[in-house]
Amino acid sequence: MKRHDRRASGSLTPGVLRALGFALACAAAAFAGRWLFLRLRRVTLRPTAFTTPAISPDEVTPRLRRLVLSDLHLGGGDRLDDFDDDEALVAFLDHYAAGQPTELILAGDTVEFLQVRLPGLDDDEYSDSAAARRLDHIVAAHCSVFEALARFASAPDNQVTVLIGNHDFELHFPAAKERFRQALGLPPGDRRLRFGVSYRGGGMYLVHGNQFDGWNRFLHFDGVSEPFEVVRGTQLVKEVINDLEDDPLPIAPLLDNVKPTSAFFWYLVALPRLRMPAARRFLARGVTGFLQVVAWPEPHQMPITGHGPGGLLSTPALRGLWRWVASIRRQRVARHREVARQVGAVAGAVEPPGEMIDQVQSEAARQIEREVRAFNDRFAREMLRIARRPEHRDDTLFVCGHTHLARVVPLGMGQYYINTGTWIEIIYDIATMRRQEQRFPFLEIGYPHGAKPAWQLLVWVGVDEPPQPWREGHRLVSAGAAPLDHPPRSPADRV
Repeated sequence: MKRHDRRASGSLTPGVLRALGFALACAAAAFAGRWLFLRLRRVTLRPTAFTTPAISPDEVTPRLRRLVLSDLHLGGGDRLDDFDDDEALVAFLDHYAAGQPTELILAGDTVEFLQVRLPGLDDDEYSDSAAARRLDHIVAAHCSVFEALARFASAPDNQVTVLIGNHDFELHFPAAKERFRQALGLPPGDRRLRFGVSYRGGGMYLVHGNQFDGWNRFLHFDGVSEPFEVVRGTQLVKEVINDLEDDPLPIAPLLDNVKPTSAFFWYLVALPRLRMPAARRFLARGVTGFLQVVAWPEPHQMPITGHGPGGLLSTPALRGLWRWVASIRRQRVARHREVARQVGAVAGAVEPPGEMIDQVQSEAARQIEREVRAFNDRFAREMLRIARRPEHRDDTLFVCGHTHLARVVPLGMGQYYINTGTWIEIIYDIATMRRQEQRFPFLEIGYPHGAKPAWQLLVWVGVDEPPQPWREGHRLVSAGAAPLDHPPRSPADRV
């Protein structure tokens, strides 16, 4: 009787243990099989008519002054919006709107589609109409900037060229291009506004640069595919970072500025003040979300409303199917976020030894430095590889953005790789919160001696002070630099 009572009170018999073990093994096998199936499944991405061509040399006006900016990330005007210097950008655009004819080249990630959240529009809806709505919201949030762009483009001999990046990939949609044109007040077909995925001419080659980054590399970058292609960097922003940025921690709004994306984990671990429970909760949520994104297979997704690019998969008859697929995906994302919050709650209640925190943060800081160095060197190597192609033997400048860190790297043979950085705030050292000192970099290109470009990487200071030469690893130079009204110096002049 006593033996019976012990079993009834909770003891497990060998048979029950075997059954539980078998059930767990089956669950593990099912999970592994599902993971393997998703990894090995064949997804055919079909190109659509929603494409953007490259800008070729015969489309480039010879010897026109050119200004190159990158990574403005104009967002929706809320906490997720990283651009908060409208006044500086407006002053810059108005300064160059008058005077000699000028081409303004916005080299990717000009607008921030990934962080615009609107009522009645699902966060993972990718369609022509959704892109137009998001851009309308961005224009309204930064109306003074688009008014300044309109003033710049209103000059008959000026031109605005918009290259597409990974954060504004939805500019491939025709409705988004049309909204951009309307914001600049230009008539349909006006060549003063054009879009491209790359730019070659005037002695230079430009791309945004995300194709050099494995987290943000598209299989089909020159247009929308069906199903819609979502790269892992986009998935991290949409499913993890946007949720984290709602946290009241001061560091939260800056997380999506992390470059390279692969170092996101280390940036979180290196967070200052991890002795605070709120910081530990934030760290655990971020790390858990990051690991879930890494573990999930690279996603390829339909425009979920069924109003896709017009191919077979976008037919209205399949609209219900895609809504069901989208609901399944959203449930997965919601579960992942809930798991991350629960892990965060547990982590906030556990206080590790202070010495361990110091050691972990120190190692994370070293790892960030290594990854950033390797990331930047990868871009220089990719540009060197492109520069050595026969078709580029007469090109001098190889320009991109994406990394958010301005750079000038000699490639030999009179060629240079230039990264134009970003106009949003970035942090060089997350542990000490050391921020960039040269806030508004841009590349100015002129042709004072013929077809070969003369150039300067400069920093906009304001209307009352001439732009100053960008300096590697230094503060802005004193206010005695040569004014931009003078022709930019050639590389030989700079030596």
